[in-house]
Amino acid sequence: MALNSLFYKEVRAHHLFKCLSDECFQVISQHSGLISLKKNEILYECGYDASHFFLVRTGQITLFQTSLDGNEKIVDIFGSGQTFAETSMFTESKCYPVNARATCDTDLFYFDSEKFKSQLHLSSDSCFSMLAAMSNRLKNQTQEIVELSIHDAQYRLVNYLLEHSCDQNSNSCQALVKLSTTKSLLASRLSITPETFSRILSRLKKQDLITIKDDVITLTDPAKLRQLVGCCTGNGIHEGGKVRQILRFIA
Repeated sequence: MALNSLFYKEVRAHHLFKCLSDECFQVISQHSGLISLKKNEILYECGYDASHFFLVRTGQITLFQTSLDGNEKIVDIFGSGQTFAETSMFTESKCYPVNARATCDTDLFYFDSEKFKSQLHLSSDSCFSMLAAMSNRLKNQTQEIVELSIHDAQYRLVNYLLEHSCDQNSNSCQALVKLSTTKSLLASRLSITPETFSRILSRLKKQDLITIKDDVITLTDPAKLRQLVGCCTGNGIHEGGKVRQILRFIA
């Protein structure tokens, strides 16, 4: 079904669509719609034809892979206002590389990938917007590989809490982290077993670094938490001297 005026306003405000001309957006909207999924309902499976990409209106979508012995690995989690599966339209196979499932009752906008790609030819601003979104996702995935390779479970959990706190730059006051998914899903996303996840939280509570109430974690001492992860930047460099030296060499 075509998007009505309410959905038009919601989708139009998203960064992937706001750069499109009204004519281009009208073409895309004619091949778009809204679907609803129940909790744990599968949207698509790995290898399916990637004919559409999606924008979460309400609820949450989990991307995951399943091993031959039935174990699941959470690849990513998307909430309201986030898009997913748009990168598949640019791959040679044009198939979804993972499975997608609703974590809870979820409403999704869907968009025809080929129609959207055809409109990108008419809008350089939209192309750059798409490139920016894909680059940010690649950066995050690269950082995740680094963390999985060289950092332990406590580092990954503490780093997640700091990155998702309501005041990421605060060292002196409390900051809040409202969990948008279950602790078991978050543990899988961070490649931590549920038992280890619970032990780390308990240890941080005993050290008076956090408190937990329902789905809200309060960082009672962000400064000490930053000390636990070494206060390093996103690329693992503790200070900028080496970067400045390289830049001088390039110049």
